[in-house]
Amino acid sequence: MAPIVPLELQMQIVFTAWYMPLSSKERIAIMRSFPLVNSSWADILDSISSRDVFIPSSAFCDEFIRRLRFEPSLPVLQPRKSLMARLRSSFRKSPKPSFQRRPANDACRSITIQMVNDGMRLPMGGVLDDLLESLDAFSLAPNLRRLSIEYVDTAFDDIFDRVGLAALPEQVEHLDVRFSFSAAAPGSFTESSSKRQERRGFCKWAAPSVRRLSVLGVGEVTTKELLVCCPNAVIIE
Repeated sequence: MAPIVPLELQMQIVFTAWYMPLSSKERIAIMRSFPLVNSSWADILDSISSRDVFIPSSAFCDEFIRRLRFEPSLPVLQPRKSLMARLRSSFRKSPKPSFQRRPANDACRSITIQMVNDGMRLPMGGVLDDLLESLDAFSLAPNLRRLSIEYVDTAFDDIFDRVGLAALPEQVEHLDVRFSFSAAAPGSFTESSSKRQERRGFCKWAAPSVRRLSVLGVGEVTTKELLVCCPNAVIIE
């Protein structure tokens, strides 16, 4: 018989994996494989991923919006028990789980989306715009407080031209913007992007509800321009 892994250890494994800096493909692999381990892993992943949401693809974004709009209010549920667990419980008391499940619309407190340049465009750019417009139009995710945008191999201009940010829900108080360049990015592109910090002097969106702004991978000029877009925000580490 395989050894019984304590629920607390299962939670720590899933928690650690979920918050690792992963690519979209790696995160999709976790989403698909972890629920297959057992019912406890599936419940733990559902609880964590509903609270701190990552959007790795357009298909997942569509499913996420569908859940927020149409999922009925759910009672607090115990993790589903496997057959062996049910049999063991007849001989000894099962440990009480230390996490609770909430409806996705109530649980969501942060959303992270990765914007990777595929060489010609940003495939996830339209996904981000559609996501924010849906959240705003249907008054979804009332407890959402942070939006994180992770740019990979992308010029700094996109964040200022991203018109979908005009629909950033008012409950979002923390905007986190990160830029990085992969080893696959051409050296000339990374060098020119790093040097090109001057802006045109205007932004296509404004977010006065944002109170905290996190910025990584950009220079002073771009940071100041983001503060113009978020006039009531302060920079935090």
